[in-house]
Amino acid sequence: MQRLFKIGYGYDSHRFLNQEEKSHLEHNPVLDLETEYHTHDKKLIIGGVILEEKFQKKFGPFKARSDGDVLYHAVINALLSALSQKESRDIGTLFPNTDQINSNRDSADFLKKAAELVQESDYELLDLKIMVKSVPRVNWNLVEKNLTSFFNFQNISPDIHIQGTSGEEMDGAGNGLGVEVFVVCLLQNKKLQI
Repeated sequence: MQRLFKIGYGYDSHRFLNQEEKSHLEHNPVLDLETEYHTHDKKLIIGGVILEEKFQKKFGPFKARSDGDVLYHAVINALLSALSQKESRDIGTLFPNTDQINSNRDSADFLKKAAELVQESDYELLDLKIMVKSVPRVNWNLVEKNLTSFFNFQNISPDIHIQGTSGEEMDGAGNGLGVEVFVVCLLQNKKLQI
């Protein structure tokens, strides 16, 4: 029996480069490690939005192989969780952080693939709820618009809502060391008429 609804949960976190890593980049054009890649021009991006220059200077980019867009990564994991396909279990299965082809890669490429998998399925995205634990302030309305654009193929427009929290200095993200994102999504069967 085919389910009418499917729920997915996604999570991701990335920390900012520490002072030692930033200093290394000042003297070397590239920092290429097993699971990360950095250049002088790598930017801090959340939800497809390049953050203001003051945040670029204060925090620097995320520690990651790709551009490190932690919000897109968590959304991808939620979508893949809901689809429950073993061959595309999570973002690391589809786009390994050990693969050089993903160096500084735009995370929008990853989200396009996840959206294509939704499109090819018997389901469409109904709800996407996101909680971001972060210090840098981001225009959530713009991020919601960015996310909606990946699902223009659907008969329904998904309800996408983002909330932010500071974490009140309770952990690394709350202390400004990085960003954590928690996502829940709901897919509905395309045959279901509401």
